Amino acid sequence: MKLSAEIAQFEVTSEEALALHADFMVTHGAQTPDMTSGAQRSMNAMLGYVERRIAKSDRAAMSLLFGLAMRRQALALLDESQAVREQVTEARIAKAEATFHESAEAQVLAFEKAPPLGVKLSLPYLAKRYDEVTAFLQMRPLCELPSSSWREAGCAAMRPHFKTAATYRSTTLPGLIQTGLSTMKAQGVGGALLDAAAAKLAAGDVKGAAVLHDAALRGAEGT
Repeated sequence: MKLSAEIAQFEVTSEEALALHADFMVTHGAQTPDMTSGAQRSMNAMLGYVERRIAKSDRAAMSLLFGLAMRRQALALLDESQAVREQVTEARIAKAEATFHESAEAQVLAFEKAPPLGVKLSLPYLAKRYDEVTAFLQMRPLCELPSSSWREAGCAAMRPHFKTAATYRSTTLPGLIQTGLSTMKAQGVGGALLDAAAAKLAAGDVKGAAVLHDAALRGAEGT
């Protein structure tokens, strides 16, 4: 980072020095030399690599520390009586059940909530909606059948909505994308993005079509 700052300072200094000879360079057709952009790209690439490696190392270290903490708790419980161990187990199951139930209800509310609309064209933004519905449907294999698991309370809240969510993703969402593309095309906005989104939709890539649909909509809305 220090070297990158020094390169940037060198660029400013060089431009100031060359500005004194601008007329001479124009007269002789000389181009302003680029002495820093390549170095800056290289430095940014190295910095990005270092940051990714640090983040990966941090995740590994946190995972290791979490594992050690859990093992310490397990070893401590081994020294307790059977009654204490059962009490701790029941408390943790109850906490997991409450947490999962709360998360399930939040996912149901997110699914039932209408997507945000653009102000000018009143068209919905759909890429995030696709992600929310997909995340919701990923829970279906865990909750397909009733069980005595700690997940059952949360699954019971989600189970009635899975069929509707599947239909929404396979039929309703593509229909909304198609409507949005047609509306924007009629308004003369979107340009090449609309054609690219239509191609994605025709190929069955609903997520890709939704992303391009939203990009065109943001352009039309000026956001």
